[in-house]
Amino acid sequence: MTEVRAVYDGRVFIPEKPCNFTKGSEVILTIESVNKSLSEKEKKLAAFRQLTREVHETNKTDPLPPEFDAILSKRVRFRELTDL
Repeated sequence: MTEVRAVYDGRVFIPEKPCNFTKGSEVILTIESVNKSLSEKEKKLAAFRQLTREVHETNKTDPLPPEFDAILSKRVRFRELTDL
């Protein structure tokens, strides 16, 4: 029997260290929770996922208002008129 410490990411178990199994090996997992509270890695992973979701949502919105082009064109025209 081989013991492997792993972290569950919500979909799969990720081993903390490489395992000595060949790819495609079939194994039986007996799961025993090591710590009832979230480990430091799990907390960081959860924070990273939340940040990723927030960035993804932010990218869906246009950060510039519709009148931005009009405002910018007035500034450019002002510079052209004053030879700055």
